Amino acid sequence: MAKPAAATNDFDPEVVQEILAKIDGLTKEIVDKRTEMMRECRSIHESVSNCYKEAKARGIPTKELRALVKIRANETKNRELYNALEADQQQTLSMLATAEGVKDLPLWRAAQPMAAQSTAHH
Repeated sequence: MAKPAAATNDFDPEVVQEILAKIDGLTKEIVDKRTEMMRECRSIHESVSNCYKEAKARGIPTKELRALVKIRANETKNRELYNALEADQQQTLSMLATAEGVKDLPLWRAAQPMAAQSTAHH
């Protein structure tokens, strides 16, 4: 925080203006980068849209294809979450998933044999 001017309780206007100028400059950089990225993303989104159009033209139902894409993305995220855990945490997560009734996801199917091995050794 800027120190108050020596003789008053006010802040030094030069310091405040300097900090505000820095913040304004950085904020402008963020806006510029965001705009640039949005342009790039728009092009990529158009390419993805074209892939779905191609799929439809080749007889693949796009609603189901979109669902599959989402499922695959979620499985990747789930696998990353699972792999970030220590072995004992993975086992605990597997036990929680089993208790919750989550048995149909590949992540849990992979975890269940490890949990079974651990309980068999105890």
